[in-house]
Amino acid sequence: MAWYEIINAKSDSYIADRDAEDMLRQLATALQTADDPVETEVFYGLTSNGARRYYVSLSLEAVELAERVLASYDARELTAPPDLTGMEQIRRR
Repeated sequence: MAWYEIINAKSDSYIADRDAEDMLRQLATALQTADDPVETEVFYGLTSNGARRYYVSLSLEAVELAERVLASYDARELTAPPDLTGMEQIRRR
């Protein structure tokens, strides 16, 4: 599994809500094109500055399908799984 971190806008912003929903919708659409089920997990929380932080775990097959979405949201690939303490899980497929 590959892990990615995406930092979004401030949490109290309407634009941040809209962007987060759009990101998740684009990610789900990209992953639905897979011939076989792919494994994904999405977690969210806030940074110390109040920005939204998402951690996305993707199987290798899912990474290929989601490349465009990850690039458009400036996802940073992590070298190790993140500490998910205090994070909320959004989706597991």
